[in-house]
Parts: sequence; C-alpha cells; structure tokens
Amino acid sequence: MATNYLVYGEGCEEEVHQTFLQNAPDTQLVSLPLRKFLKEKRATEEDKVIVYGAYDEIKEVLEVSFIFGFTVALLARPTQGGLRDTFEIPKNPAKALRVALEGESRPIDLLYCQDEIVLSSALVGEAPPHGMLATARQEDAVTNRIWLLLKSVTRIFRLKKSLIRLKTFKEQQIETTASGIVILSHDDHSCAASLVKSYLSASNGKLTALIISPSSVVAYIGYLFKAIFRFTETLPKAVGVVLTQRLQLEAEPPLEVLVDGSRCHTTPVTFDVHKKAFRLCASDAFWKKESQRRSDEKEVIKVASLPSGEEEMAYARQHIPFLPHADTAKYQELFTSLREEARTTTTFVVLIILSTLLATVGLFLNSASVVIGAMLLAPLMQPIVSTSMGLLRFDMDLLLHGLRTVIIGVGLVLLASFLIAWILPFQTMTPEIAGRLHPTLLDLIVAIVSGIAAAYAKNNPKIIGSLAGVSIAVALVPPVATAGIGLGWHNMSVFQSAFLLFLTNFAGIIFAGALTFMILGFSAIKRATRGLLISLATLVAISVPLYLSFSLMIKDAKIKEILQAAPIHTRDHEVTIENIYITHTAAPQQMVLRCDVVTDSPLERSERKALKKEMMQEIAPYVGKEQVVLEALERYRY
Repeated sequence: MATNYLVYGEGCEEEVHQTFLQNAPDTQLVSLPLRKFLKEKRATEEDKVIVYGAYDEIKEVLEVSFIFGFTVALLARPTQGGLRDTFEIPKNPAKALRVALEGESRPIDLLYCQDEIVLSSALVGEAPPHGMLATARQEDAVTNRIWLLLKSVTRIFRLKKSLIRLKTFKEQQIETTASGIVILSHDDHSCAASLVKSYLSASNGKLTALIISPSSVVAYIGYLFKAIFRFTETLPKAVGVVLTQRLQLEAEPPLEVLVDGSRCHTTPVTFDVHKKAFRLCASDAFWKKESQRRSDEKEVIKVASLPSGEEEMAYARQHIPFLPHADTAKYQELFTSLREEARTTTTFVVLIILSTLLATVGLFLNSASVVIGAMLLAPLMQPIVSTSMGLLRFDMDLLLHGLRTVIIGVGLVLLASFLIAWILPFQTMTPEIAGRLHPTLLDLIVAIVSGIAAAYAKNNPKIIGSLAGVSIAVALVPPVATAGIGLGWHNMSVFQSAFLLFLTNFAGIIFAGALTFMILGFSAIKRATRGLLISLATLVAISVPLYLSFSLMIKDAKIKEILQAAPIHTRDHEVTIENIYITHTAAPQQMVLRCDVVTDSPLERSERKALKKEMMQEIAPYVGKEQVVLEALERYRY
C-alpha cells in the first residue's frame, strides 16, 4: 500500500504541525524529520514524499528520489517565493497540501553540475544581479532583494570578460568571451529566464544556457532593462543561447560557479541533464504552463552576435568599457561615407546654390512651403556631421575637408542671397525673415537634438531617410540666406542676428553629433576628450548671446501676459489690450510696443494719456534702460 510522507527540514517541525498537520485531510500522512527519513530511506516507487525545508534539503530528497523512484511533491516556506512561483505552489497552506496529495504526477528532468543538483539555476562568472537574486530567492525577503538589486549596479562597472570554451552534447565547440553564463534548470521567473522562456521546459532533456557578453556597461544595463521589464521577444545583442543535454565549460582565467546562489565549484565544470529523472506531483497550473512550452528535441546554438574572431576576442577580454566599441565593419562603412560627404563636389555646389535661390525667394515671398523645400534640398548637414566626427577623433583630414566644405557652402549661400537682395528693388521685412532674427537657447536645444538625430541616423542605414526631417528641423540654409539678405540691404543688425542663428545650429550639431558618435562607440572617451571640450567651449560661447536673447524673450512674454491679463479701466471706459508685438532697436536703444487698444467708443486725449501712464506702470519692472515707444491702434467693439 502506498504511503504519503511529509518530511520537514531542520527547525521546521513546529511550522509543519501548525500549518499543515492540524488541518490535514483524512488521508494517511506520515510526518517525520528529513534527516530521519534520509537515514532510513523507507519510501518505495509507490510512495509519495512531500518536502518542506531549505533548498539544500529539498535537493537531498531529489537525489534519493532519483535512486529509489518515489514521487516528490514540494511545499514552499513563506520566504521561498522563487520556489512557489517556479512550481506554481498555492500560497494557501491547505490548498498547497491538497495539491501535494492529489495533484497529477509526471516525470521531469534533473540538472546536475558535476555531482550537485541544480534546482533553479547556476551562474558561471559574473552576471549581476542574477547571482545575488538567486541567493536572495532562497530566503525571499522583498527588502533584501531590492537592496541586492541596487547593490548589483555597482558591480556592473567592474565587469570583466573571460575566454570561454563550450562543448555541447553533440560535440559542437564554441569559443567566445563572456562575463557570465546563466544555466537554467527549472527557473522561469528570473530576468535571465524571461529572455529565453520559449526554450524552457521541465521535461525536454535539455538545459538552457544564456551566454552574456556585453560590449559595454551601457549595453549591459540595456540588457537588464529589457530582461526585467520584458521589452523584447528577441535576444538582445551580445547575448547568446545554447540548448543542449550536456555542456562542458572551461574558462581562462577560471571562474566561480554558483549553484542556486551558493558557491560550489570553479571551472572547468560539466552540466548534465538526466531526462525525466524523477516524478513530480504538481498543480494543474504547473502542468498547463509546461504543456504550452515547446519540447525542442534538437540542440539549439545561437551565438552569432558573440565575439568570435581573435582580434575581437582580444579586445573583448579587456575591462568592459562604459561605452560600446563599434565593430570594424561598421567603423569602415561609416568613415567611408563621411569622408565622401566631407568633400566639395560639383553636386554639392549645384545643390547649395539651388537651395539658396529657393530659400531667398521663399523668404521674400513669406512662403513657408518654399523655405521648407530649400531645407530639404540643402546639402549642408552632411559635411557638418563629417566635421563633428573629425573633431571627435581629431582626424585632421576629415576635419579640414568637412570645415572647408562648410565654409565654401556658407560663402556661396551668402553670395547668392546677397546678390538677390541687392538686385530686388524692395526691402520688405516679412515674418519669415523676422522669424530668423532672434535666436535663443530654444534654438540651441533644437540644434542639439537635431545633431543627435543626424549622427544616430548616419550610424543606422535603416533610418537614414530621417535625415530629411532633421534638415527641416534645424534649417541650416534659411538663416544664412537671411544673413545674406541683410548684407544686400546693408543692414548689419539683420546679418548679425541671422548669422548667429546659423552659428547656433552649427555649434549645436557639432557638439551633439560628436557626443553621439562617442556613445555609439566610434571613439574612446580618452581620445574624444579634446574634441568634445573644444566643441563644448564653442557651444558655451555661443550660449552667452542666446541667453541674453532668451532673457529678453521671457521679459517680452511677461509684458504681454500682464497687459493682456485684465481690462484697464479709464474714467468712462473699459479697455482691453490685444495683438501685442514687441521689437527692440539697438541705436537708439528702444523697445517698440505695438498693440491694439479695444474700447466701446473713442477715447478722449486725457484718457489716452492716463491709459499710457497705467500701461507703463504695469510693465515698469520688466523694462530696463530702454526707452519705451508705444504704438497703439484704437479699435471699437460694440
């Protein structure tokens, strides 16, 4: 006759009696300490052993089960959240015991590391926070897990790679570099397991190995982010997976091996799966989860994204950098393109002249669509991006060719727009022209974002078409064309203001492009420092007049807000101020305030004087040394 045993680990006797035995169903249930059970080894193939204890004690029972063939059911202690989640053990003790007694039994696999059972997972090397969390999940206090997760972030910056040699059950050999390898047995709730859920199975006779070989600290943080928040269904770059029955592993230098959070071995080690080694009695939820997984009988090896060549592996074995290092093929491809775009060609000259003609005419016509067409046609963005890379790496050939092309392009734009403005018999300040005469820090932000987008698009051929949008956003030719119009009008104020906008765009793109290329791995931080400092110093210098202009814009906005906030009362009328437009002149130093004064009937002379006096008093805190000139148009609303 079959016997149901409830065996409990050291220090668990009182828990077992209070939690399970008092409310146990009317079924033959023999309870005894785990040590006594293991010593007597009284269970047979017909019996069932329900285990309640620490991870190591559970594994001791599984070892005996593998030999004697009895069925095993698991109960989770309150602190063993990982065990409960993996094997779908009910939280309610009565339900958990009922499942253990009445649940369905099926054979499942058992993974060994040398002679040690791997119940959940094993870690070779470093893959924070996996090793720390594996330890924490044995005693699953939430605060402890959060602390270990935060602590693991500091370890990421000390990651190093080792030379790894793997040999699978079917004699497939893999040589690469990795910071760590996570070997998954029955763990399906860790961040590593979330990336390979489609490969996990409790009864397919295969282990799943996740090989982690980050190109940089940033890439590793990205891997963790995707794994923890499940933002990807595919493997992140520089992460490989192997599905096999046996895995032999060597490392140079030797690496520590953690089994279920405890240090047990050092490499070389062998992981071996015993297919359907013991019978597990589990809940319907566990077997439903298992039935939805594919049972892949073939070996799976996906390591194409891992370092493989001698040169690549030699670089990868160095200390993992904070930023990634671009591979040789991508480096050569990008630099070939940038060197070509940095040169002054006939095509560049033709396009720059045509875009200038369009931009200048569009500015005079006050046509936004024509100006946008000129932005799309203008080829100035390419040599500026090339210049940013040349400055980043201090590649003098690329830097000088890029700068020369930019200078020639700007000169042609100034000359062409100057001639058009000089020939045309009128000087009309259209809104399109006026809109490019007051650059502020907001324009610098646009330039920086555009520089980031341009450099990122150059590195990614799939989104190269996005450069058209960048060209529209940053508008390189129209400001220079406006400056040329200022020269044609002999108006140096227009020239200086418009050219400052171009310099803002230029400096912003150079700095942001160089910084982006560095982050993408096209230059080491040490080599990039000089170029970045030069571009940053230029950016700071440009920011001074932009800040002054931005401060002026804020004052003007405040003046408009005050005057439009509430009606102004005169002796017999309620007056509202609308359509306020403010301009500033340098010589003489004036602020010209144009507005509409709206009343229900004409104002008398004394009322107009009182209105002006009250308006001046309202805006006095925001007016500096400038003389205020008020130009008001009186309108009547009945």
